[in-house]
Amino acid sequence: MKKSLFFAASLFLLNAFAFAQSAEDIIAKHIKAIGGDNWSKVNSIKMEATIAAEAAAGMTISYSMTAIRDKAARMDVSVMDMNQVSVVNGDKGWTINPFAGQTSAEPLTPDQVKNMMDQTDIDGTIIGYKEKGYKVEYVGKEDVEGTEALKIKVDKGEGKLEYLLYDPESYYEIKNVRVDNVDGQEVETATIYSNFKAVDGITMPYTMQQANPMMGSTTISLTKVTLNPTVDEKIFEMPKK
Repeated sequence: MKKSLFFAASLFLLNAFAFAQSAEDIIAKHIKAIGGDNWSKVNSIKMEATIAAEAAAGMTISYSMTAIRDKAARMDVSVMDMNQVSVVNGDKGWTINPFAGQTSAEPLTPDQVKNMMDQTDIDGTIIGYKEKGYKVEYVGKEDVEGTEALKIKVDKGEGKLEYLLYDPESYYEIKNVRVDNVDGQEVETATIYSNFKAVDGITMPYTMQQANPMMGSTTISLTKVTLNPTVDEKIFEMPKK
């Protein structure tokens, strides 16, 4: 009986260790595939894109996002001569949403600020995850549009979870599922990534597809990515009423 218990305990520990090793091995291969240390050279980034949404069929929607590493980010969405702005700057943020009849800047809630601060993490969730205090776990495989993707669970603390799914051949991240708590509500967002391209030694997806219960299917197509642009930090300042 003791030998059986010892064998079972040993098997459990070996399996747990194997899963931990698998998670680290998958992450290491992914980081190498997308450019490795080249990401540390990026201190600011600007991305421009077009958006196609089922809820706005036929409309031209433009998107831009400018971020300074670990400091500030601004997102602009323009459609029908209206511009929605969302900004985070340190521990504060603000937004203008004319689509909701909001024509002047209003502050973001603390939860909204926390979630938008993720945009200032230019490397993304997984690069430097240990230093960020995140816990990772390999949780098996999941089908992503015909690919048996490798699935990593990331516990970011404070009720924030992220599931990263990697192509087992390229080790690119092909799907991401985020679970956030925003103003007392659990919000889950799933994104499919494709059309990977290299820019100055780093690789990123140029096509992102999301399913939103309000907007339906939404596709973001990057048209331009600029690494280390000069950023006028006045764009992050909240306009006075």
